[in-house]
Amino acid sequence: MAWRLANALVDLRNEVNTRWPNRDRSSDGTIGDAAHASRSSDHNPWVKDAAGVGVVRAIDIDVDGIDSGWLAEYLRQRGRNGDSRLTGGGYVILNRRITNNDFTGWHAYTGSNPHTSHLHVSFSRTRYDDRGSWGIVGGGPGPTPPSGRPTLKAGSTGQAVTELQAFLNRVYPAYSKLAVDGVFGAKTTAVVKEFQRRSGLAVDGIVGAQTWAKLGLR
Repeated sequence: MAWRLANALVDLRNEVNTRWPNRDRSSDGTIGDAAHASRSSDHNPWVKDAAGVGVVRAIDIDVDGIDSGWLAEYLRQRGRNGDSRLTGGGYVILNRRITNNDFTGWHAYTGSNPHTSHLHVSFSRTRYDDRGSWGIVGGGPGPTPPSGRPTLKAGSTGQAVTELQAFLNRVYPAYSKLAVDGVFGAKTTAVVKEFQRRSGLAVDGIVGAQTWAKLGLR
């Protein structure tokens, strides 16, 4: 079957590539594989354009080398503000969270793929070919919005540290095997530094707004 990519998808991908030219692309994806083809998925060209050509309306963007937490929240805010390329069937998924259908917030995503290695964006079912800048390049859309979470570092204790340790163990089991004790000690610092190194952040072992955003937690 003939198929093509939605114009809005192509424009977003181009801007992501321009803003982060050295990003990892190994987890990128557009057209679905056999697993996607077996179920309802926006990676499948099930929506047809006026010429009867199937349109792929979803993209996966590798999280390595980009500020994925910021990008996910930025797209949610664009949807909340009525961006026609997202409203009417679009959504964003990252780190076991998915946007509400009106982009007012986030809620838990329980699908089989936790979307920890890539950010998923689905576009509108009707306005997927609308063109225009996404505002990601040309000076950038501004700093990461405040996280609303406390800054954590060596010596911090409490529930926020417990949540951080549990999240790191669950999402990054390959290198995070922390005791979930609410104490930000040497082992927690080491895991945070490893996460920052892999994410292209400043490796200081401090969990501030940028690290929270990269984790996809706000």
